[in-house]
Amino acid sequence: RTHAERAREKHGGKATIYNDYRRLLERNDIDVIVNATPDHWHTAVNIDSCQAGKDVYCEKPLTLTIEEGKLIEKVVKETGRVFQVGTM
Repeated sequence: RTHAERAREKHGGKATIYNDYRRLLERNDIDVIVNATPDHWHTAVNIDSCQAGKDVYCEKPLTLTIEEGKLIEKVVKETGRVFQVGTM
């Protein structure tokens, strides 16, 4: 939280800080999620984002296991969301 508050102040003090990313997914004014969380969080955030109706750009690695990758593929097909993995 300390890092988030410091970054918020450095960039104008207007950003909302969330303790739970799922609260962010409830917002109707956000269309795309850039998932730059630690690697072990990628699968949960990607799936929850798609199911919340958000398109997703995920930093590599996509997942930690093949099974997680198959699960994300299934959710993307079910939700019809735009999903991309890459390196920034």
